[in-house]
Amino acid sequence: SRAELKLEHATLQNTNHIALTCSLALFANAAYVLAAQPASTGLHQPAAKESTISYPTKPVRMVIAAIPGTGPEVVARQLAFRLGEAWGQQVVVDPRPGATGLIGADIVARSAPDGYTLWFATSTQLLGTTLYQRNWMAKEYAPIGMLASTAFSIVVNSAVPANSIAEFITYAKARPGKLLYGSNGQGSTTHLCTELFSRLTGIDMVHVPYKGGTLTLTDLASGQIQMSCQPLPSLPVFVKAGRVRVLGVTTAKRSQLAPDVPPIAETIAGFEILGWHGMLAPLKTPKFIIDKVNAEMSKVARSADMQARLLALGVGAIGVGPWELGLAAAATYGFGLGIIIPATNLWVSQTSGPKRAAA
Repeated sequence: SRAELKLEHATLQNTNHIALTCSLALFANAAYVLAAQPASTGLHQPAAKESTISYPTKPVRMVIAAIPGTGPEVVARQLAFRLGEAWGQQVVVDPRPGATGLIGADIVARSAPDGYTLWFATSTQLLGTTLYQRNWMAKEYAPIGMLASTAFSIVVNSAVPANSIAEFITYAKARPGKLLYGSNGQGSTTHLCTELFSRLTGIDMVHVPYKGGTLTLTDLASGQIQMSCQPLPSLPVFVKAGRVRVLGVTTAKRSQLAPDVPPIAETIAGFEILGWHGMLAPLKTPKFIIDKVNAEMSKVARSADMQARLLALGVGAIGVGPWELGLAAAATYGFGLGIIIPATNLWVSQTSGPKRAAA
């Protein structure tokens, strides 16, 4: 979105300018090439009677790198059911959790570009491919479209004497290196959110990565850590119990899920981070297939029934195409390269495990 691009521009001064610029160029270009599809690219050579080819004519596999029953997997099943109804073919959700999404990403990257294996991905999973230097979108995938987005929030333990973002910034600046913040894993969107928040405000906190949001919130509620950035849908139980306090949301405007909570952007101009759920296909998937899947996804996202179901899950329906997903992916990769890697000084080698980035 335009706001996301403004935020990218605003953070260039505080990040690795070259890494961000190259990342944006690569992944936005992937969406551009797909949308334009000039014959000279070699990415798509349409058959003479391509418009007459039926798709799909057999079940479609939708890989989702999430544990069954979690939010992303439930959203995927809602979408799969409706796509199957529209196409008259079964769309099978194939959960492949693990390795921050890399297992599912690998399966799709190695699949034939025929439209029968798709990846319903999240922004966190693409951040994982950045950290682990695998499955770069510009080389492996074609963006299809974005179904929905998720809002995050800055949340603190109830014992922290701060009732607003401004008060927390003042409190944290007076205690450099003493406050602990938790994330749902190294390189996750929750990690990115807090690192960006820290960088733009000049505060210094210690990162404690957890293996998932449940563990993070449990320790936040008990006071083992003082702060975290978490998806809004995961917070109501802890908020009602009076154990955590929500200070601000990462959306540009107030969220329907927390209308009484102000946007962080009211204190930090331009601050906006959204998690997203989008569909990708192996690179070189024919454009007519990309167009058909995107058209049906957009129709699903516009339906009142789906919008209500998604809102109940804490996500907002969007229904945009390859270009918008390409820009969102570019921002995700750019933030990963420009913020997560410098913050941790860490690359993860495919063969030898974690290693420090060259200075």
